[in-house]
Amino acid sequence: MIRRVVGGLVVLVVALGTHNASAGPAGALPWLHVAHPSGATPYIADEQGRMVLLQGAIPASLLEFGPGSGPVFSLEPSAYENGQCPANSRASKYPPLCRKDLEAMAGLGFNSIRLPISWSLLEPERGRFNTTYVDRVAQIVDWARELRMYVIVDMHQNAYSHFVGAGDSTVNLSYDSGAPRWATFTDGFPSHVYANNREINPAVLEATTNFWYDRDGIQDEYLAALAVIAKRFRDDPAVAGYGIYNEPLLGWNLPPGFEDLLLFPFYRRAIDAITGVHDGFPCWSGFFMPAPCGYRDLGPDDARHLIFLDTGLLREVTDFPTHLGLPVSSYANIVLALHAYTHIYTIDHLAPQIVSSKSYPWGGYDQSYSLGEREARAMRAALFVSEFGSAPGDEGTLLKSQLAEQERHRTGFAFWPWKESSGASWGVFKPPETPGDSSGCLRVARERMLARVYPRLTDDPAATYHYDASDGHFTMHARGKAGDPSTVVYVPREVTGQITTDGAVSALVSDEPDGSRLVLATPTGGAFVIAVTPAPLHLSGCA
Repeated sequence: MIRRVVGGLVVLVVALGTHNASAGPAGALPWLHVAHPSGATPYIADEQGRMVLLQGAIPASLLEFGPGSGPVFSLEPSAYENGQCPANSRASKYPPLCRKDLEAMAGLGFNSIRLPISWSLLEPERGRFNTTYVDRVAQIVDWARELRMYVIVDMHQNAYSHFVGAGDSTVNLSYDSGAPRWATFTDGFPSHVYANNREINPAVLEATTNFWYDRDGIQDEYLAALAVIAKRFRDDPAVAGYGIYNEPLLGWNLPPGFEDLLLFPFYRRAIDAITGVHDGFPCWSGFFMPAPCGYRDLGPDDARHLIFLDTGLLREVTDFPTHLGLPVSSYANIVLALHAYTHIYTIDHLAPQIVSSKSYPWGGYDQSYSLGEREARAMRAALFVSEFGSAPGDEGTLLKSQLAEQERHRTGFAFWPWKESSGASWGVFKPPETPGDSSGCLRVARERMLARVYPRLTDDPAATYHYDASDGHFTMHARGKAGDPSTVVYVPREVTGQITTDGAVSALVSDEPDGSRLVLATPTGGAFVIAVTPAPLHLSGCA
């Protein structure tokens, strides 16, 4: 049982104070960084060195998909002020992102969002950056800060760009996003999708290859666009960091050289450009830069934010490293970002006539994670699942298995996607029944799996924990020394079981206004346990 010691009120004040510790203006969140323990995998940490688990979702409505040009919803922040939310539109696959969405995310226990943005909207004309678009991103960051959530600003692309064109009926540009028209060089290659996979398209492969080889200096322009974002948020700790490039595609290049000769050198140059660390050799820019080349400082001098590096798309398909495990940069705050889609986009699903799901991946769901830990350690990077999800109905198999691995490997996640407007939706919410609505109801199976008990902060990076979504019970084992910072465990309002502790810890429970609870546990020296007893879940979602 929780020991209500005489000094409990002092513990509560100290715990809440450390939970909210921040630098900067009122309401600012603590800065995050990557801690580098000797002989262990680096991890995301707060200013007191506690491991931070980021859990959240991915709203996709700031992306520009084809076949048209221009955003479906207003980018003017004024359209979203004072709780306003534009009506949804059938012209967009994703509904508008509004303040109420972030409130709903926070209500599920999410403490972060991965916010994808499109280069085509950020730099619609070469050298001209859309400040209104950046203001809209800043508005979402402000909402997140008020709700004590972090934002990962993600430079996103899918099949390079919708400006590759719809060559024939095989191409659905509503799934393509990324580069602006002026940075899309298809060189006359036909836009035709093979094997029902948007990336297996000659026009996409040619345009992607031209990017990696910096055709007409378009990679330089991409780095300049990234620098615009980094300059805007340089001093804002509510922005956890930046995703440099989503799901990098090989183009016409062959593995394994793509990652080592093109992708990771590009990442190093991006880090050089926004942090000013000056790794790599000085080289001319404006055309192809060989692997040893670094990049000039573009001015943000952002030395505090996390840099999220997506692995190559081939790694997502194989659940196996497709590059050499080597440090990318001398910059300390690097996070290796996995996309975990085992049995969805892995080769056993894409080519079942060749590989069976019963035998591949060889290591099951753990293959991606255990190898990811090795990759991260070799790169001196933390590990994070920057994207995962599944079709509705697969929560008890695919999602359950992925979440179990994330607990086992102590990594946070971003769930794809938050909401969708139509189609075979994967969203946390059902598609809307009325066209103008932003969504239908919260899917109860998603709520059951994603509204979780988890340690948001712990000073023990070797702590183990497990949440059982069937009955709400939770157990965490950790160790600490007297005087160590508090462990903070989040208990969503859906979980009704009794909170207990045992061992060397003094703990209190803070009842939050939204019905959730925070366990504020201060170590007193030794091993301790935090638990939630089994009890019926109070789920509000629909079937």
